[in-house]
Order: sequence, then structure tokens, then C-alpha cells
Amino acid sequence: MTPSDDRHELTDSGCRLVSHVDRYWLTTADTAHRLVCRNSTPEAVRKALARLAESDWLVRHPFGDRQSYFVLGSRALLRLDRRRPTKPLGYQSLLEHYAVLLACARRDCPVFTEDEFRTQFPDLVEPGRSAKNYFCDTTDGTARLGVFLVDHDKLSSRLVNKVGSRIGKIFAADRPAFRQLILDGRLAVHVLTATEHKRANLVAAFARKPPRSVPVYVEAHPELTDFFLLNRR
Repeated sequence: MTPSDDRHELTDSGCRLVSHVDRYWLTTADTAHRLVCRNSTPEAVRKALARLAESDWLVRHPFGDRQSYFVLGSRALLRLDRRRPTKPLGYQSLLEHYAVLLACARRDCPVFTEDEFRTQFPDLVEPGRSAKNYFCDTTDGTARLGVFLVDHDKLSSRLVNKVGSRIGKIFAADRPAFRQLILDGRLAVHVLTATEHKRANLVAAFARKPPRSVPVYVEAHPELTDFFLLNRR
């Protein structure tokens, strides 16, 4: 059976779920319900994901005590021409992708895939540099290009320096359109962390050393708490 024939075995909702996992690298039943199948019941979404896993469109992995997460299975990888592992994601990769998934589910706004970003914003792309975690940001009613930065349980000062370094590299690179975007205040950084305590520390740290022309927002997602073993300030 060819990949195109395989696709006919998917329902419309199955196609949407596979595309959703392709975009975010993973999903859970809760986030899939919120982002893809909001008109279905949570139980119906869980069953749909289970069927996709049984037919190898997705692969299920344990996640915490009571839930699972799903990544693309071999049939989806073949159909979409992706090179990704079907095995469990590593600690850092799981935190990175899950944090972005949660942030997008909270604001009901998709993140750009790297291919989408490179196609829609060719003047902002530099060969060899990452184009991940960008999204259309409308915080405070202002249209900007937003980018998610995930806190990997680092010291607040290190995250502040990381944002400053990232902006400095943009100014140093041969990307005049990106430099102008920053100077016009049309780029915003959204830091994703786990707890309100860490969020408050980060807000204070960025207030002491605000990056040039770039607003920084910090949001806490309690679902990430188990990733923060050291709970650095």
C-alpha cells in the first residue's frame, strides 16, 4: 500500500490530528481536544488518538502518572516525508515541545513550522539558523512577530542574557529586515516557565535589564512543574 493510499484510511479528524502532531512534534489528549477537536468530547478525542496509535499513524508514550503523549508513527513519517524518532523524546526535547504546545493551546494560536516561517518570512531567515517557535502575537492588541523561549530550569539571569545574546546576533547578522523589525518594536519574546514564583523572578530580572526595543512577556504553565527538578531562581 502506497503512502497516498494509506491516507484514505484516515478520517477528517484523524488527518487533523496527524497534522497537529506534525506541527508540534507531540500532543496529549487534553491539548488535542482544545486545539483540534473542541467540538468532540474529551473521551472521543482519547479514543481517536488511541485508534491512530493502534494503526501506527501515531505512537503513544507514557507521560506522568495518568496520561500519555503521542508522536508521529511510521506511517505518518512516511506519508509526510519526515525524519523523526518514534521513540520517547529526551528530557530537553520533551520540555521544549510540550511547553510550546501548552502556550499555543492557552492562546489558541498555532506556532509556525520552520518551513512555513521560511516561506512566509524569507527576509527574516538566515541560512543555518533556527526558524522555530515563531507565531503571530497579538498581546496587548498589537500585531507582532512573537517567539517562544522555553525556560529549561535555568537561572533567571542566564535567560535574560540568552535573550540579549539572541537579539545581538540578529543585529550582527546580515538581516536588515529583521533588524528593522526589532527597531520598530514588532518582535516580542515570550518566556515559558513552570511556576508563578519563577515567573515573578523572571519579570523582575528582565525589568532590571530590558532588551533593546523588544518587549518580553513571561507566562507560567503549572503542567511543566515536574520538569523543574532544581527550581532555580
